[in-house]
Amino acid sequence: MANIFGIYLGQERQEKKMADALYANIVSAARNPNLYGTQKVPDTANGRFELIILHIFMLFRRLQDDEAKVQSIKQKTFDRFLEDMDVNLREIGVGPDGVPKRIQKMLENFYGRAAAYQKALETNDLNKIAEVIARNFYTDNDASKLGATMLAKYVSKSVAYLEAQDIEILLNSNFNFPLNLNELK
Repeated sequence: MANIFGIYLGQERQEKKMADALYANIVSAARNPNLYGTQKVPDTANGRFELIILHIFMLFRRLQDDEAKVQSIKQKTFDRFLEDMDVNLREIGVGPDGVPKRIQKMLENFYGRAAAYQKALETNDLNKIAEVIARNFYTDNDASKLGATMLAKYVSKSVAYLEAQDIEILLNSNFNFPLNLNELK
């Protein structure tokens, strides 16, 4: 019995380590300086948050697998995201009573955006993807059109790249989100 429990704990630790590496990969991609700046994603807390959500969505979309290990690592990665958001909220001064409300709003944002991104990707229409991105990332539709279109191209290429990767490569974080936004002009 002790051996089975030890194997389980070892597996849990390994999956947690994999999830932490996946989340680090997501954050690294979301902080790519090439994604920010004039005619790109606003370099704001909201812009950074939106990019994290977008990268989680793209990766999780690829990891649609019924295998228990894949689902467990996905959940642990999402839990790591929530832990990070909790820490960030506390660091910016949100009190203990406000953190759960903000986390709940972040969850609503994530699921709403994931559904919108999925629906847009299913159309295979770059303009539809750009429309969804513009709504989530930008407040001025005219100023954001180029940025949203470039980011839509990035999403389209990233999704195709992730689809071509073996699940084990992804789970072990042996990948990088591709493309430089400057190459998509």
